[in-house]
Amino acid sequence: MSKWSVDYASINAAAKPKLPSPVAFESSALQNSKAGSKSTRQATTHDEHNDVALKIKRAWDVAMSPAKNIPMNAIMIYMSGNGVQIFSVMITFMLFFQPAKAIMSLQQAFERFESTGPSRAQPGADLLLPKLAFIGLHVLTILLGVYKINAMGLLPTTTSDWLAFLQPKEILEYASL
Repeated sequence: MSKWSVDYASINAAAKPKLPSPVAFESSALQNSKAGSKSTRQATTHDEHNDVALKIKRAWDVAMSPAKNIPMNAIMIYMSGNGVQIFSVMITFMLFFQPAKAIMSLQQAFERFESTGPSRAQPGADLLLPKLAFIGLHVLTILLGVYKINAMGLLPTTTSDWLAFLQPKEILEYASL
């Protein structure tokens, strides 16, 4: 036998020193009684219910996060002007691209809130409404982009925009406010 090996079979269990219990250790916590297991079961279901409620709350936080970007995007499209410059075109592209990308990654954004195990069957763990709110707020951002394209004059709204042989509409008067 090597100098650095230990033969566990040769250790005598009776010769082990009796160590005191740690501070605040209750030996009654180790005992399995019917009353204790029932209260443990109730505590477990209560904890699962709290976990589901917390997951739904966090899912609503993720669903409402696009609402924080809408005022910022509105200010950006106001500040960029209605002319066709590279800056306003890039902002408009951003108003279409980022929400579309977020909608495409919807399942990845909400997968950490999906319930697993026995709580999966609970009706309270439904994430349909937060997902719909998430999609709706991103569609609102896309509508801001449509408004910006219309304000820049790039959205085809008249028949002369589609047909080459028609003359463009002439604006006779401008109202100044």
